[in-house]
Amino acid sequence: MKIEINTKNKDFLVTLFKEYYFKNIGLLSPPIQMHNREFGFMTFDGRVIRHLTFSKIGSLKAYIIQNVPSDIFCSNAYYQFPTFPINEKRWRGADMIFDIDLNDLTLPCANEHTFYICSNCGVVSRDLINLCHECHSTKILKNTIPCFRCINSLKKETKNLIEFLKKDFGIQEQNLEISFSGNTGFHVVVFQNNYLLLDSKSRSDIVGYLMGKNLSPESLGVRNDKRGYRIKIPLSGYSYGWRKRIVQKMKIPEVSNDQLNKFIKKMGGYQSFKNEIDKIAYELGLKIDPQVTTDIHRIFRMVGSLNGKSGLSKIVCNDLDKFDPMNDSCFFEDDRNVDISMNIPLKFSIKGKKYTLDKSISTVPISVAVFLISKRLANIVNSSS
Repeated sequence: MKIEINTKNKDFLVTLFKEYYFKNIGLLSPPIQMHNREFGFMTFDGRVIRHLTFSKIGSLKAYIIQNVPSDIFCSNAYYQFPTFPINEKRWRGADMIFDIDLNDLTLPCANEHTFYICSNCGVVSRDLINLCHECHSTKILKNTIPCFRCINSLKKETKNLIEFLKKDFGIQEQNLEISFSGNTGFHVVVFQNNYLLLDSKSRSDIVGYLMGKNLSPESLGVRNDKRGYRIKIPLSGYSYGWRKRIVQKMKIPEVSNDQLNKFIKKMGGYQSFKNEIDKIAYELGLKIDPQVTTDIHRIFRMVGSLNGKSGLSKIVCNDLDKFDPMNDSCFFEDDRNVDISMNIPLKFSIKGKKYTLDKSISTVPISVAVFLISKRLANIVNSSS
């Protein structure tokens, strides 16, 4: 949901976003087969503009600087006619993209830095609300400032995804791209040719596998029957994939029909064995958004563009371990200060500095102002040198 922002905030962000693109336009990364992609834009008024195409990166950059959108998107799909209505575009394939976001991880620390904002009057609450206590609007936006524990969890989940894709699907590392979304997550793009033509159903099957959905004792060669269960170890064994993960997690030292039978009996039988598989699948299965990967007509934030929900840039992460989103994706220079008024008291860090702000007027660097106003947690008062 897009929250409408007041005129002062809008003018401030438009000026700073335009300045960013003037200075950092080279960060925009043209996608492969750019002329076959659909481009879309979000305006600061909340309008969505879609079904545009650009044959050259120069034309796209000129459009951006002239129109200054809050968000820039590009389709994962390749089309013969990108500007046509969706059923007339003639789909020619799509990159496979995975989205790892804080909303899917459900971390215990999230409540400490999650805010609920009324899209009508802008009132901010730390408590979960479905109705604004000021104007009684039901349009509530959930907003989060990730802490270091959140970022580390996102990185861990991203690494797990990469490991799955490489080991279980044979995807080569050079055909994978990891990028920070500019807000609360990471995107992983698969460019490998044999995945480009997969339809939504096939991609859904891949997602189900990665999430550990529908794993059963039968997949390990344990079949339920009236007498209890029968064991027939698969010819391919337990040397790879989910079979290997489950056997290792259960700490079964030697896998044979006899040993597996003893192990299952010790656990309490077929149902207990199945329950343990379900538990392991949930623990080791990836926490990703299925809809993002299965949608073969989706538009994604463009690398090098600003995220309108944070003012941070979506950038490729060449070294995930060292990557610090609150520093490495913030490109606004702190050579100027502005006055802001907070909608809620807040403690946070950005560009290596800690800030403690109350609801009085505060003078802060440009990077802080852009971040907090984009998050709808502050309002611009005036600029000062």
